[in-house]
Formats: sequence, structure tokens, C-alpha cells
Amino acid sequence: MSVSRFSNIDNVELEQLLATGAAIVDVRRQEEWEQVGIVAGSELLTFFTADGRSNPEQWLRQLDELVPVEQPLILI
Repeated sequence: MSVSRFSNIDNVELEQLLATGAAIVDVRRQEEWEQVGIVAGSELLTFFTADGRSNPEQWLRQLDELVPVEQPLILI
């Protein structure tokens, strides 16, 4: 069984993680990307619909296709 660790990070820690090859997955909706922009190099994988619905099982399957389980992951 693998152990997951979650934490909030600052910009310095973000740069350090990116330097080690961490993947970035942006879970925001399209209208949020359009308002604020898309982080360069990130994968776009929306978690919630506009009405607040989600399908965690489907989302995790899609995430597994994008990012190997052993790779560090940054969620936006």
C-alpha cells in the first residue's frame, strides 16, 4: 500500500517540485482557465462541473492515464 501526502506549497516549493519532474494537473473548469489562464505544462482535468457535481472514480481513472502513480503530482 502506498502512502499519500498532501500539503499546500509556496512558489519556491512549486519550483523545486517542478525541477524534479512533478506533473501539474489543473482541476478547474474551463471558465476558470479562461479568467485566470492556464499554467504552462499543466494537464487540464476538470474535477467539478459548473453545477458542482463530480465523479471521483472516473476522474481518478483519467488521472491514472495522465500521471504514473509514483510521479509527484501538483494539483491546481
